[in-house]
Amino acid sequence: MRTVLSDSATPERAAMSGEIRDRMEEALGELTPVERAAFVLRHFEGMGTAEIGKTLGCEPGAAKQSVFRAVRKLRKALEPLASGVISK
Repeated sequence: MRTVLSDSATPERAAMSGEIRDRMEEALGELTPVERAAFVLRHFEGMGTAEIGKTLGCEPGAAKQSVFRAVRKLRKALEPLASGVISK
């Protein structure tokens, strides 16, 4: 007998996705403009640090640090979701 997994979202999964999206938007809003831009360019646009630095007008090392700081702040903001504790 084969088990077929459904692609449709359960109500719980849909609610969790909405919570994650809301938290991510909120956390992105708390980043500095440079951190937010560096994060988006790296993780949504797939740019490397040299290209990010060129785009933002800074050295690649500074771009790398901006991405690092953004990731660290986002992980901290989203940590309650990973541990299953959701509070507002």
